[in-house]
Amino acid sequence: MEMTHAQRLILSNQYKMMTLLDPDNADRYRRLQTIIERGFGLQMRELDRDFGELSEEVCRTIINVMEMHHALQVSWGNLKEKQGLDERRLAFLGFDAATEARYLSYVRFLVGTEGRYTHFDSGSHGFNAQTKMWDKYQRMLAVWLSCPRQYHLSAVEIAQIINA
Repeated sequence: MEMTHAQRLILSNQYKMMTLLDPDNADRYRRLQTIIERGFGLQMRELDRDFGELSEEVCRTIINVMEMHHALQVSWGNLKEKQGLDERRLAFLGFDAATEARYLSYVRFLVGTEGRYTHFDSGSHGFNAQTKMWDKYQRMLAVWLSCPRQYHLSAVEIAQIINA
C-alpha cells in the first residue's frame, strides 16, 4: 500500500484515537499505528486486506450463492419425500477465513449489518467454513441456475446441486 507521509500521519492519528475509543482492541490499534508510522512495507500489506475491495460482480455472485442456499432450504422444507437428503448439507457454510477473507467479510456484512439471511446459522465460527468454498459454490450455482424452478426444487435437483 503506497501512502504519502501526510496520509500515514493521518492514519496514525486515527489509530491513536481508536486506542482510546476502543480499549478492548487497543493493542491491535497500537500495532497498526507503529506499522504506519515506521512504514513497514511488509506489514502494511495487512491494510490491503482491511481496505480491500470486491467488484460488483463478486458481490452479486456471493448474494446469488446465499440466495441459492435459501432456495435449497425452502425447497427441502416443502418436500414431502426427502429421499434421504441430509438437511445439514443444505446449510450455508460461508468461506475460508484464511484464503477467502474478503468473501467472508462480505457475508458477515450482509448478515450482521444489512440484516439479510439472518436465518442462516453462522455456527461458532461466524461463517468461517475453514476450507475453500468459492469453486464449490460456482459449481453449485451453475446447476441451480439451470433448474427451471429455482425455488421449487425437487429432491433430485437438490441432490444434484449439493453434489456439484
